[in-house]
Amino acid sequence: MTSLSRRIVGLAARGAAPIAVAVAVQSAGNLAFHSAVGRLLDLGSYGALGAVLSAMVMLTVPLGALQTAASALVAEHGLTWETARRTLRTVTMWSLPPALLVLFCAPLLRDYFHLASLAEAVPLAPYLVAAAVVSAARGLLLGDRQVSAVAATYLVSTVARLALGLALVVPFGVAGALAGTVLSELAALLVAVPRLRGSVGHTGATGLRLGAVAHAGIAVTGLFLFSTADLLLARHHLGDAASGSYVASATVAKTVLALPAGIMAAVFPRLLAAGPTPGRTRALLSGGLAVTGPAVLGAAVVIALPSLVLAVLFGDKYADAVGLVRALASVAALTSFVTVLTHAALARRSRLIAVPWVGAVLEVALIETWHGSGTQIALCSAAALVPTLLAMVVLEGRRWARAPRANAQVAPADADPSRTAATAA
Repeated sequence: MTSLSRRIVGLAARGAAPIAVAVAVQSAGNLAFHSAVGRLLDLGSYGALGAVLSAMVMLTVPLGALQTAASALVAEHGLTWETARRTLRTVTMWSLPPALLVLFCAPLLRDYFHLASLAEAVPLAPYLVAAAVVSAARGLLLGDRQVSAVAATYLVSTVARLALGLALVVPFGVAGALAGTVLSELAALLVAVPRLRGSVGHTGATGLRLGAVAHAGIAVTGLFLFSTADLLLARHHLGDAASGSYVASATVAKTVLALPAGIMAAVFPRLLAAGPTPGRTRALLSGGLAVTGPAVLGAAVVIALPSLVLAVLFGDKYADAVGLVRALASVAALTSFVTVLTHAALARRSRLIAVPWVGAVLEVALIETWHGSGTQIALCSAAALVPTLLAMVVLEGRRWARAPRANAQVAPADADPSRTAATAA
């Protein structure tokens, strides 16, 4: 067995397998949801839905940092119902002000995304609160090593979204699909809470570590903006039919990043543990290959069979998007390398986590200048990707290639990487 194979088996043994399977099912469910809704709605309505769904994800991306902080809290102090109750209450209170701000800005969002009514913008507010609480609950469970319970929340959420979203989209259109998405988060919370209530911890500590939340939030938000700004701007600049084609193409392309994201969650603790050790370069290379390999393979399938993929998922009305989906799939595959290197910088607590933010600013500037067609927007996205990736390879890769400092703390050989990560985070 090769070194990479042993590492992948090790990741599965540590509990990554249930999460990877759940994320794979979630990705398939997301594609099925978009496929069905894309067939039920006209091009303009589907373009509007895609823009709002992307805005939902953008609003909740920093919650990955919240999940990490909650996991670290439990890993250090244990999990009791009191810890869970106070954490979820605190997160709810934290999420209410931004949710109210989103609700206040609903008319502006309606106009910017050319939505048909306020009912298509308002669901962003309750989704923000629900997703925040679910993220915290998942973090608490991960800190308590209840990986299967976390995987179950993803599976139940996926089933609920398909059932409720598709049932509501027929009578209520875009607003119904968005309502189903909000309700799917509540279904995930119903699965998580009983497992929190039954946990027994050690000290019942109740404070989240805001410094860790903020630092991780900068990294994950920058990555999301870098990989999704093009879709949001496409909806704003393109006509209804063109934006619908772009959303469909981007949905297919960006799905190749879903499974690597799940694997990244298992690789990141190993990067944390390997940072101060002589094997740090090998850890980055093997972990990076485990993450980028599925992305490159998925993109290769899309690039080789774009017509078939589009026809199966969305039907004949998206046949003209073949070139677009190929370009966006290529961009998504290369973006996975930026994801790995950004997490490597996060493991070192380096300021290089800001590089994707610079890339996102460049991407927005290019698209605001050239946005005459979907192809132009995709090329602008690729033009921003190239210097961003090169900068991360040169700056971050060079630091991992160096030998660790003599006074660096080296984790014991038998240390649990997942617990080390939680504590360090």
